[in-house]
Amino acid sequence: MDTTRQDVRQAIRKLIQNPAFTLICVLTLALGLGANTAIFSVVNAVLLRPFAMADIDQLVHVQHTPRRGGTLPSSALDFRDIQSQNHSFSGLAAVSSTDLSLTGAEGEPERVLGARITADFFRVLGVQPLLGRGLLPDEDQPGKSQVVVLGHALWQRRFSGDPQVVGRTITLEGTPHTVIGVARREFDFPNKAQLWVPVTWEGDLINPENRGSHWLNVYGRLKPGMTLEQAGQDVSAIARELEQQHPKSNTDLGLRLIPLREELVGQVQPALLVLIGAVGMVLLITCANLANLLLARGVSREGEISVRLALGAGRGRIIRQLLTESVVLALVGAAAGVMLARWGLDLLVGMGPGDIPRLEQVTIDGPVLAFTTALALLVALLFGLIPALQGSNVGLDRALRESGAGAGGSLRGRHARAGLVVAETALAVVLLVSAGLLLKSFLKLQQVDPGFKTDRVLTLDLALPESRYPWGSPAVQSFYDTLLERVRHLPGVQHAGLAIHLPLTGSAMASPLQDLARPPPVPGQEAIVNVRLVTEGYLETLRIPVHRGRALTSQDGAVEGTRAVLINEEAARRLWPGEDPLGRRVELGVDFGNGRFGGEIVGVVGNVLHGGIKHRPTTEVYVPFAQARANAMKLTVLTESEPLALAALVRREVQALDKDLPVANVRTMDSVLAQSVAQPRFYMVLVASFSLLALALATLGIYGVVAHSVSHRTREFGIRMALGAGRLDVVRLVVRQYLRLAGLGLLLGTVLAFVASQLLRNMLFGVERTDVLTYVAVATTLGLVALLASLLPAWRATRLDPVVALRSE
Repeated sequence: MDTTRQDVRQAIRKLIQNPAFTLICVLTLALGLGANTAIFSVVNAVLLRPFAMADIDQLVHVQHTPRRGGTLPSSALDFRDIQSQNHSFSGLAAVSSTDLSLTGAEGEPERVLGARITADFFRVLGVQPLLGRGLLPDEDQPGKSQVVVLGHALWQRRFSGDPQVVGRTITLEGTPHTVIGVARREFDFPNKAQLWVPVTWEGDLINPENRGSHWLNVYGRLKPGMTLEQAGQDVSAIARELEQQHPKSNTDLGLRLIPLREELVGQVQPALLVLIGAVGMVLLITCANLANLLLARGVSREGEISVRLALGAGRGRIIRQLLTESVVLALVGAAAGVMLARWGLDLLVGMGPGDIPRLEQVTIDGPVLAFTTALALLVALLFGLIPALQGSNVGLDRALRESGAGAGGSLRGRHARAGLVVAETALAVVLLVSAGLLLKSFLKLQQVDPGFKTDRVLTLDLALPESRYPWGSPAVQSFYDTLLERVRHLPGVQHAGLAIHLPLTGSAMASPLQDLARPPPVPGQEAIVNVRLVTEGYLETLRIPVHRGRALTSQDGAVEGTRAVLINEEAARRLWPGEDPLGRRVELGVDFGNGRFGGEIVGVVGNVLHGGIKHRPTTEVYVPFAQARANAMKLTVLTESEPLALAALVRREVQALDKDLPVANVRTMDSVLAQSVAQPRFYMVLVASFSLLALALATLGIYGVVAHSVSHRTREFGIRMALGAGRLDVVRLVVRQYLRLAGLGLLLGTVLAFVASQLLRNMLFGVERTDVLTYVAVATTLGLVALLASLLPAWRATRLDPVVALRSE
């Protein structure tokens, strides 16, 4: 222990005696370790930290699988059948995300993201509330379902964290609900829900005609000892039984199980592992730079170490002392890196997309600090071992002999520094190629035409409470007609319209479609389309082109003779290939209480990317709002100037019609477009940042090695110039030597980049991982960097007078 303290004190003294060297090392380590700490904090929060659900590996998502492909949620009646017929689950629960209007004396009316759940929801997921309780078994039955569990964030924000909130009455959708519990901070499933209310088993929910209405997500907990394969066979048998019992709704409709953990983090896990790999490469380049610095510093300490060896110090003692210095450096660098990471995490989380789960829970906690400490010790070994072994392998006679020769260290030392140059160049190539591919992919995304115009469009969400505006009633129609009329007369408004879903958000309402001029399709072989409920003015607001026919008008309604629909180009191409769809009469399998949707096809509009920029167009039918009278709609407004400047005026018109109606998600369509590419932009920016850092470190590393070598070859250069060599000859000699090393690094890095790019295949859009231009651009950039990094010190060395150079030696 005393020897260790002595080594630490000696290391600290040595580092203090060389403040410039110490500062460079600490800053380099802070960058490398800080980046790793920040990214590990994200990985820890998203992938490693325990989930709020107990034994999450026993939880699965039960999904319907149509033969035509894709997946569907369950219908209410199918859920009940699966619940009663299965032999694999200790419990099944269903949930559907929904927006709910929260009003009352606690604050201004607001729209809250919530979820409708079955009574077993909290029990099946294994979640205990922070306060109060979850649902009782009968609280999803008629007359007993006016209860609510608050989310932790909503409880803190709206109710100031009042522990007496349990038992209070709040108003949701115009109906009183009793607060029975408050969820824990870490639980907001599904989709960052802020409150949970029961599904009520009554009315249309249990109507046999609605068995084909798929809207409930079903989750189950496997019985002890039950495997995923066994449970999968069980639900497949249930699917076959349902197909026989209900051929109209369940033909060609299977069931499959997806582990809940995979569903929550499976999509982001590969990208986060890529980020870990990227910062790991930055750290390896950092280690290479530090090893080079220590090797260079070891040359100047050969005399000191030779004397210590001559006085009886063993080689092991010297190695331990030099490694102790590396450990002290690494720990100080780690402390500085943690401070950098704390600052960077706010920026990281702020720019992060909303679809990365648990990103808001990222923090530097005990596991992260333990990781950083362990990583610092490993790094100390990586960058300190070669210099320690090299520095301890020196004798007094050799040190005296080589110091006069200006050799710049032993032959093995020079080979080690050359190898490190090759390694960090290769790692920089891998990072730069990855960044180049992601950047090119992102630029391709930016060039995709979404099928509409986003500039100068304001949008906001509205949802009329059913207690005052019954679903599908004339009251709903009257409210929205009046609101549109008032908004269209606001100064600066060009067009206004309503839609049930916005483009690029992935929201959809699927339905079978039947051409009434054709024979009814065989069950399970119906054409499936996505239904878009819109009002007059919506197409004009988003400037969606009408390619054939006309747009919808206010005269297109729900009664016979006024029923009209639009289809998109994709629907025309797939469902009526080589035919003119205009004038066809179609019927959809959706009824909101005013008859089945459908009517005469009066127009064909351009394809709009509703599923997202990366998704292909789907078959879509635009239905007039009058056929649906849906309570929850999105208002879109085309303005003459800055759209958000009109937000207050639009909000005022809403409040004038209903002072208790909350307005939610006030934003521009430009922001909707930006959000649709937020995740690829996030990964691209991070990998590009790490790549630029790697490029800077590699440049400094090459420069440092060349500068150190040149400074110890002054005598050689003096002799060469005294014998007639010109300055350009000396420059070419030095540059050629280090360009060879850089070239070897480029070759090795290109091979490694080709292998590593396989990990990026699911993150790329419109770009092959073998994109030649990217590889050429990276090789050119790094080649020029290596040339400049070796040219500058070589040229400076030739500025010396040969006589002065010889005398200095």
